[in-house]
Amino acid sequence: MLQRVPVWVLFCSVASFWGMNTVAMRVAGRAVPPLTVAAARALIGAVLLLTIARRKRADWPRTLEEWKGVVAIGLVMTGLSTACLFLAAKNIPAGMVSILTNTMPIWVAILAPLMLGERATARSITGLAVGLCGTVIVAWRAIEGNVRPIGILYGLGAAATTALGSLLYKRYPLARLDRTMVVAMQLFASTVLLGILSIPNDLSHVHFPWTSTVAFVYLSLMGLALSFVFFSELMRRGTGLQASAVSYLATVLGVGFGAIFLHERLSWLTLLGGAIAIGGVVIVQSPSFGARRRSTS
Repeated sequence: MLQRVPVWVLFCSVASFWGMNTVAMRVAGRAVPPLTVAAARALIGAVLLLTIARRKRADWPRTLEEWKGVVAIGLVMTGLSTACLFLAAKNIPAGMVSILTNTMPIWVAILAPLMLGERATARSITGLAVGLCGTVIVAWRAIEGNVRPIGILYGLGAAATTALGSLLYKRYPLARLDRTMVVAMQLFASTVLLGILSIPNDLSHVHFPWTSTVAFVYLSLMGLALSFVFFSELMRRGTGLQASAVSYLATVLGVGFGAIFLHERLSWLTLLGGAIAIGGVVIVQSPSFGARRRSTS
């Protein structure tokens, strides 16, 4: 069924889910320590997707390479990257976190030739540069407060591990497996890592209002489980660079959702940066559209 969904629908859906995550994480994080939220939502997402996969009679990973693939993706992409993201947020301003994590496509451009033999075209590099400039403009207004060097390293680590994890989807032989089974096993692996990292958190004073409950449910189902099923399909169909450009659109949408739901201020500079970032996404994606038109003519 997922194979019949148009690429642009998958791309925009992932960007929307990830963009809304920024709002939901702020709401849920008011009640529960962030790493505890991350571990719990990964577990819920994993159980849900495994239930769906088994109802579809999806195969379990069988070979050592398949198990290595799903575990590696889980530990790196939804495990280490999430931990680095939350640690970065504790040490540097939110705007700088956004700028650093949006270097993810740059990391993909560096790692893809080494891991997959995928080389970036001049058009893709131009699109990445334009998109990064746009997201810097969008996030610049949020750079306020102290900056700790360790926070910068965490932010870059979040981007690098997300890029590495996304390429592992193509590096390991997972094409035989159903997407829901792949992501379910991925999330179980990340649950273990995030659970260990969240052990020191004190949960004795946790208060969970209904708004945080709604945010937590969204983070578990839409923001994690469904979004990564869609993202894994994007990685299957296109290049790593094309799929990674979703982070630019997600940042723009996240700012828009923040304005709608959290009443955050939008300036003309933010809107300009958003338009530039979207232009970068279009440039990166346009080769695939051109190839599709040629193939159908």
